Amino acid sequence: MTVVVNPLHGYYRPDHLQHVTEEMRRLGPPVLRACWDAAAGIWHAREGTHRLRAAKALGLVPVLVPVPWRRSPAARERARHAAVRHAHVFDRVEVHHV
Repeated sequence: MTVVVNPLHGYYRPDHLQHVTEEMRRLGPPVLRACWDAAAGIWHAREGTHRLRAAKALGLVPVLVPVPWRRSPAARERARHAAVRHAHVFDRVEVHHV
């Protein structure tokens, strides 16, 4: 089973990604707030564009903390379209409910 996690946006800074990757090697997988989109079968990350890329590169399992979608239905539809270009596919994620 694969899990699709859509970052906030596709843009990232390579120098910052390198720094985040080095930190993640030391600290372990990222913990990120994300909204589950059941209709699309996608997690939309509310944060962590660089951390998601670093986790993918390092083969780490991201930890997702579910939060509600607080934006408009139109924004959710735009996020679904963006996921086609920018989403990361992981073998699995951990979901921690708080």
